[in-house]
Amino acid sequence: MPYAMETNIVLIGFMGAGKTEVGRLLAKNKGFNFIDLDFLIETHEGMTVSEIFRQKGEIYFREFESKILKDIEKNKHNILNSAARFIDITLKSENLIINPKNKLWAISTGGGMPVFNGNINILKKIGLVIYLEADSKTLYRRIKTEKNRPVLGERGFGEKDVKSKLFEREKFYKKADIIIYTGGLSLSSIAEEIDIFISNLYGI
Repeated sequence: MPYAMETNIVLIGFMGAGKTEVGRLLAKNKGFNFIDLDFLIETHEGMTVSEIFRQKGEIYFREFESKILKDIEKNKHNILNSAARFIDITLKSENLIINPKNKLWAISTGGGMPVFNGNINILKKIGLVIYLEADSKTLYRRIKTEKNRPVLGERGFGEKDVKSKLFEREKFYKKADIIIYTGGLSLSSIAEEIDIFISNLYGI
């Protein structure tokens, strides 16, 4: 593993994989800082991801994702400074958790972030990349009642749409350093499994 004994944790995976919730649990259990990068983008832009897609287009969104990642890579030992360039870090939100006693971060990424512009390689420079894997049936069950999933279609989507998009993205997801299958696991169990991995690997 090309990492020091202390490293940030980067969570990737399809929408509905549990990245944000698991990131929050890691912040709580390990004392990490936590940021959801979709939240950072939405806060900076003053609109949801779906609204950005509609008003500015997916290309704009993907370019902005990459801009943020490159900034974080340059400041991976002080991600708070990087976040402060895009949003007001005094905001109180469950999607931004700051622990001044710890410099390590759990970072939740958008489902498409690892797929575009070589972002997966940048993510691996920022920290240990963990893919939260789940099959299309499980993912569809988790997100089927949600409306704001622009890459799956504005007029609704089915399990076949999830399966097709997952197939497109999985080759990028599987470049992660660690893959954890999340089907049948509770969010707390996923966080505990990650806890065990990083404790064994890095002693943190």
